[in-house]
Amino acid sequence: MSTAGGTNDHTNARTNARANARTSSQTSAGTNAAPYTWDPADPLFARTLFLHAHPDDEAIQAGGLTALLTAAGHRVSILTCTRGEEGEAVPGTLPAGAGEAELVARREAEITRARAILGVTDGFWLGTPPALAPGAAPRRYRDSGMAWIAPGVAGPAPGAGPRAFSRADLSEEIADARALLAHVRPTVIIGYDAAASYGHPDHVRVHHLALALGRVSGIPVLELASTPGQAGWCYRNARAHEATVVAALRCYASQLTVVNRADPALAGMPVIGAPKQATMLPDSARSGAATTDALDQGVPAPSPAPDSEPAPQLLIRHVGGQLQELPLGPGLRPAE
Repeated sequence: MSTAGGTNDHTNARTNARANARTSSQTSAGTNAAPYTWDPADPLFARTLFLHAHPDDEAIQAGGLTALLTAAGHRVSILTCTRGEEGEAVPGTLPAGAGEAELVARREAEITRARAILGVTDGFWLGTPPALAPGAAPRRYRDSGMAWIAPGVAGPAPGAGPRAFSRADLSEEIADARALLAHVRPTVIIGYDAAASYGHPDHVRVHHLALALGRVSGIPVLELASTPGQAGWCYRNARAHEATVVAALRCYASQLTVVNRADPALAGMPVIGAPKQATMLPDSARSGAATTDALDQGVPAPSPAPDSEPAPQLLIRHVGGQLQELPLGPGLRPAE
């Protein structure tokens, strides 16, 4: 298990992250400076705190990255901000007539199993001690719900109430999350980028919460890329951990199914997280995600080529029917 010190480590890590961010921007501006890069073995990740919106995001959005870090011996903790109260359930996974209480209990059990498979040390709920501001009464931030406004793109649900995570007082959420920092003493915080994976309002709020925590604590913040192959991001290959990620995903039977991309019934359907050049399912399994070499070197993937590594044979099918690539090519960059 990796360890790290306190204030000096935070200062050094923050300085390195900012330097990397500067060199990344200089490269995009046309200089010869080295682009931003990261290594799963870096002591920066010694005590990593992920921020996630709902149970299952740690597997769907960050399963590969989490497995990379825990396999490297780092201590990984997860702060989950809601219990997914507004989520649908895959038919047959809950008893007939089950309500919100049964759904929440199921999702809490699912996340406990998934975190263990991914090697996560600790899991916390925002608004529940120790992720609760000193002197405050325990509180729950509700899932805000969402509506699909385009294929693979979400927007806010019109019926979200004032205690919905995306509409609650951000200063309260910051205070609760900040209380957890003293307990976990993270060396780095990882949240979502501004696109927030597929635009769910709770994911967008996680993005803003992570930025705010970085500002008030001085702890470096990294953003997890929503899409592959973006300029200025460093991508790594987590294909060696595919079995672990799939096992964690399968804990979420109430929310998703792991399916075979070769299933003829799926042909022609859009896939969230696929490279822009191959957003539709092909006739064969070779969708050309990114080459192994490109991911290992931490550079944006090239356009799919005939000799590209085949994409994983499996896909995530959400309860609503949307398809998504396995999260096996995580990209990171310092938050700006």
